[in-house]
Amino acid sequence: MAKSKASVLMLPMSLGIGGAETHVISLSKGLKSLGWQVYVASHGGERVRDLEAAGIPHFHAPLHSRWPLNMAKAHKIISKIVDTYDIDLIHAHARIPIWISESIAARRTIPLVATYHWCFKGGFPWAFFSRQGDTTIAVSEVIKQYIAREFGFDPEKITVIPNGIDVSAFYPPTPETKASARYKLEVPEERNPLIVYVSRMDGNLADAAIIAAEAVSELSRKYPGIMLLIAGDGTDFAQVKAKAGEINSSHDKEVIRCLGFLLDTPSLYAAADIVIGMSRVALEAMSMEKPVVLFGPEGSFGPVSPDNSDILGKRNYVSLNPPYPPGPGVLCRFMDELIKDPAKCASLGKFGREVVVKHHSEESVARATEKLYRQVLKS
Repeated sequence: MAKSKASVLMLPMSLGIGGAETHVISLSKGLKSLGWQVYVASHGGERVRDLEAAGIPHFHAPLHSRWPLNMAKAHKIISKIVDTYDIDLIHAHARIPIWISESIAARRTIPLVATYHWCFKGGFPWAFFSRQGDTTIAVSEVIKQYIAREFGFDPEKITVIPNGIDVSAFYPPTPETKASARYKLEVPEERNPLIVYVSRMDGNLADAAIIAAEAVSELSRKYPGIMLLIAGDGTDFAQVKAKAGEINSSHDKEVIRCLGFLLDTPSLYAAADIVIGMSRVALEAMSMEKPVVLFGPEGSFGPVSPDNSDILGKRNYVSLNPPYPPGPGVLCRFMDELIKDPAKCASLGKFGREVVVKHHSEESVARATEKLYRQVLKS
């Protein structure tokens, strides 16, 4: 039976920059505001400071690694945390943390909630290491269907709870706020429109950033003042930065600027006229009433609108099975349509904010998760 203020141990792999990592931060803060005692263990990263600022304890454990010695070390650390802090429930957010914590939860007869944030690789041997826990959360309907099919999970034990956005932090900026944000980013007043792209810079995500840069390069011929800010870091950041340098040289001016890692994303979105991205980036920008072109490595769905919001919601706003290929020409067309129609941009911005407040607010996601916790604790 749950205590009046039960304790939960969150286990992401790490707390760097990424949608799952940001979701853990958001959910932890939301649950704490509801009265839960929240602890987090991970390999660490830039977002640990957000937990510390919220007064949520964080413990270092190598949950990012499949190396047997690291997994054994992580198992020992998690076991000690569970015993020391009398943990009532474990909530793991990736395959490695789920695998490591399964036996710990079973031996101490406490529930294990497993969240799947993506369609991780199936088949042998991956399916063997994919565990359902006592109950499972999928952040979208598409992921629910995938993990039930690929890993043989009981669909009756899978609940869809989407990502949560802090709508008080990601709010529509005033013209003054927008101007201040642009000033801090050292964007000249004459550079319009300002496009923003945010993502990790790894593998095909870096390739997508390059496509976005190429699209803005093409649009620069029609809109000489256009500028693209690319935010994010990763193993292939240098490749993206080199491409930006090539484009800037070809235009003999700065068209593309790579910012690298940036923690203050609300200010970045505030400065933007159009945001390109997917998943949490899309939802955060929508919460700030920015028109969003849904784009990722697989391709594009075009601007988020009443016509596609339902299907995007089922995909957690990622670019799974999109109708348009991942080419610069497609992105050019979508951005051009928005640039030419400020009224449409404003309308889509307001629509996006409404969607996030109604379906993806930090509070609504925390309450839905709390409801599931109480159900599994009672059972």
